[in-house]
Amino acid sequence: MKQYTVGIDIGCSNTFLAVFDEKMNAVGKLHRATDTELTPEQLVSSIDSCVRDLLNRTGISIDDIRGIGAAFPSHIDFKRGTVIETCNMPTLTNIPVRDLLEQSLNCPVWIDNDANAAALAEHKLGAGRRFDDMIYVTVSTGIGGGLILNGKLYRGIHGAAGEIGHMFVSDSIGYQCGCGVTGCVQSISSGLSMAQYAINLIKEGADSSILRYAGTFSRIDMIAVARAFRDGDEVAREVMTRGAEYLGRMFHSLYQIFDINVFVYGGGVIKAGEEFVEMFKKAYSRYSQMELKYPALFLPAELGDDAAMIGAALLVQ
Repeated sequence: MKQYTVGIDIGCSNTFLAVFDEKMNAVGKLHRATDTELTPEQLVSSIDSCVRDLLNRTGISIDDIRGIGAAFPSHIDFKRGTVIETCNMPTLTNIPVRDLLEQSLNCPVWIDNDANAAALAEHKLGAGRRFDDMIYVTVSTGIGGGLILNGKLYRGIHGAAGEIGHMFVSDSIGYQCGCGVTGCVQSISSGLSMAQYAINLIKEGADSSILRYAGTFSRIDMIAVARAFRDGDEVAREVMTRGAEYLGRMFHSLYQIFDINVFVYGGGVIKAGEEFVEMFKKAYSRYSQMELKYPALFLPAELGDDAAMIGAALLVQ
């Protein structure tokens, strides 16, 4: 009986795979570096090789696999199984990746956006499992999300629902985003944008331990900013305060649009600590009238870096 599924999270730096039994217990895992310069055919061949290597290690045959789910950091046409666009893997633009993988692996394949997959995982098995409606938010290098409406993942007409990082929150600040907008929340509150703000403040003359933690300007990232923030550095606090303010505006708008008050949040920037979480929650509360009658639940994601991989496996029907 085909009782196993495979979940794959293809990131811009790393690819993570796991094979799961029918109770969604991982019975084997594998990690490989991602080469973003591969042609579509080469990438499919690489994924094929990884899957077969994983199955060999676990003693499971491809004939025992019900299906394979793969999550990409991309705009996905879920119905057609096509990668529409991905900023860090340009060779995949408008490529029918699902069909190519099915032909290579001789197995049913589903593909989706990585944030959608993570949202599905957190809804089924993580922090959102008690709720029919929830919004998943990841604050990392970029800002992504996924929408669970009436117990189902909502992808929208063109597969682009949940791209909350491109929600417009300001007409006066932010850096140029890949979406072409200055003023979307990703252009202000993403890890990349917050680190850039720290760099600019220090270059303008502000004294900060951020640079001492990073070593050089080129190495300033949110790890250095978060360390300085926890140590009480004023520049780091300004960076985190600005980021939290616009995240609060984003959460407010999401609540107003969807009337959903369950937010599951995760991502690398959240690792700055609970104080940062409280900052964006307070910023949200300043704006939200709904909060007075129906307080929001902000729940930390439970599945960590495995969420997209687990969610990919849950795509299998």
